[in-house]
Amino acid sequence: MFLERVNQKTGEREWVVAEEDYDMAQELARSRFGDMILDFDRNDKFLEGLKTTIPEKKKENSDGLVHVLDIGTGTGLLSLMAAREGADKVTALEVFKPMGDCARHITGCSPWAEKITVISERSTDVSQIGGTAADIIVAEVFDTELIGEGALRTFKEALQRLAKPGCRVVPSSGNVYIVPVESHLLNMFNTIPRINGGEDEHPLGTCSGTASVFDVQLSELETHEFRELAKPIVAFKFDFENEEKIIYNESFVREAIAHTSGTIDAIMMWWDIDMDGKGETFIDMAPRWKNPNNYAWRDHWMQAVYYLPDKKCVQKGEKFEIVCNHDEFSIWFSEVGKDSTRSYCVCGLHSMLSRQTVYHINEMFEDQRFRAEVDRLSSGLNVVTVGEGSFVGLLAAKAAKTVTIIEPSERFRDIFHKYVLYYNMKNVKIVEKATNLIEKPEIVLAEPFYMSAMNPWNHLRFLYDVEILKMLHGDDLKVEPHVGTLKAIPECFEDLHKIASDVNTVNGFDLSYFDSISTKARAATDAIVDEQSLWEYAGTVKEEAVELLTFPVDGRILSRKCVVKMDNMQ
Repeated sequence: MFLERVNQKTGEREWVVAEEDYDMAQELARSRFGDMILDFDRNDKFLEGLKTTIPEKKKENSDGLVHVLDIGTGTGLLSLMAAREGADKVTALEVFKPMGDCARHITGCSPWAEKITVISERSTDVSQIGGTAADIIVAEVFDTELIGEGALRTFKEALQRLAKPGCRVVPSSGNVYIVPVESHLLNMFNTIPRINGGEDEHPLGTCSGTASVFDVQLSELETHEFRELAKPIVAFKFDFENEEKIIYNESFVREAIAHTSGTIDAIMMWWDIDMDGKGETFIDMAPRWKNPNNYAWRDHWMQAVYYLPDKKCVQKGEKFEIVCNHDEFSIWFSEVGKDSTRSYCVCGLHSMLSRQTVYHINEMFEDQRFRAEVDRLSSGLNVVTVGEGSFVGLLAAKAAKTVTIIEPSERFRDIFHKYVLYYNMKNVKIVEKATNLIEKPEIVLAEPFYMSAMNPWNHLRFLYDVEILKMLHGDDLKVEPHVGTLKAIPECFEDLHKIASDVNTVNGFDLSYFDSISTKARAATDAIVDEQSLWEYAGTVKEEAVELLTFPVDGRILSRKCVVKMDNMQ
């Protein structure tokens, strides 16, 4: 089979040959869902839910028999829990066949093999589950938005077609909470970059961005980086045990009282689920600073941030309303009296860039030291800038005589043209390729930044762009930055390692077979280095930064490698 990949030297998209089972292996590698199986708080709470509901149903049923339906069984962990806690029959559904085979192997090697049947089908496609309907449904079909993996349809249709009347569900219900906040930091992940930083600047017109979820580890935000404008509000209540109350499309107007004045820059969101309906055992997704005593770290679910279509100012003591909307898979928010349909990016920037990249551009625009250096280097000169989606050329326009932005992306050329027109940058020209240059530039500037880069060293594509320019205009071409250094620093993370750790034995069950197949799948499909937004993960630096490689811009591009010994890594 063929895969499309970006050539990190040229930026061109290329087709490469891969093994026929590459897609299957990649799906299997992703089936780890990071740290999910090592989320012991999650596992223990599901176990508590089963410990409550199985004896309850045994006592209630005249024959004393209990049939548990496990939807999306994965490794079979919840099925094993149900069987160990006394379920007489367990039917496990898993639509992804390799994972179904994995669950079949793990449960088949357990002492409860005769109780558990694994079926490799989607729950919404199954019409019967072995002759008897389910007394209990257990399912972990949640994501950061709670409903994004299809939990509503999963529970509704399973209750209608596969369950007995009065069937219990683990978890029984879920609540979604929101907090409106003022936060310049969170605002930077969504705001269209403004060269002068003015609220009245609209270089790409009026665009509220996209309503899609921004999942983030809110626990790593410092409390001084945001201000809560009101107490947490219950946006949605979902009853997973009542099919009539499970509605795919709903809107609610929720009222809040501002306990301080400010602007709603963002809406923080998290959820909790009640595992047995007794209001005692919850999986709680509140961030650490909101729930310090019962906080559990996890990465397969996070908290989320949303943005209203328009900024809203509130005064202390003021009552205000937020419209909370959801469809079958997603959540979004709006203001009363305004369009409550999902907002979509109309400027082209939000739909093309990640939240982290939008933040990067805004941070660069606010970095006065960086801007001063750009001014110094470009003052009165004919400047050329290189990159892919780099805004540095727009910053250089202030002091430069002329600026030519070499931008290979047609979509970014359109965006830069809009900036040039809006800010009346008559000294800026935008071209597609270095060969479009007519005159030799006096200086070449770069951040360097390339939108398609996945890892820091992918920005070294800058060296190849410079090489082309030197071939066209001579080796004496002045370039800044004139040298690059690749550094590394050893860090001990509190929890991040869990996303790739072996699961081995979990809650007393041997899941090591899953390690054997998922580790092979990861080795076949995943890069050795995993890119992560490291500000979201707590840890302790163990040594000073180590310089790995230096890349002089005025030298030849060579293949290089280094070996570095790290001490004191315990």
